[in-house]
Amino acid sequence: MSKIDEVFGGLPGPIISKWGQSMVFIRNAGEGTYNQSTGSITTTETRINVKAVITQVSPTEVEGELQATDVKILIDAGQLGSTYITTADQFEYAEDTKTITANIIRVNTTRGDKPIFYVCFARPQ
Repeated sequence: MSKIDEVFGGLPGPIISKWGQSMVFIRNAGEGTYNQSTGSITTTETRINVKAVITQVSPTEVEGELQATDVKILIDAGQLGSTYITTADQFEYAEDTKTITANIIRVNTTRGDKPIFYVCFARPQ
């Protein structure tokens, strides 16, 4: 175990648990199956109830693939066990009376020997 794991590994969990909002992390695994009749691709989906903090993307972060309407979703890795977040995954959360699905477009990880904290840049659909 690296020093960052020992010193900071336990910090994100309680903070996210207290200040985060309930949402669903959606793991989309595998290549998917193409349905010729509908033209859609179906992947294997695993849904994990989590808490995370949603913030806006700052103007200085809007570059390349990021847009001003994108969001940052902050989540501690402890809630996901051995699952690593990828750009194939999504988050689902409530906003007003709607359920929003946000596709992950970039993931930054704070880590030692294993992830401690994720900053996910996501695009609400």
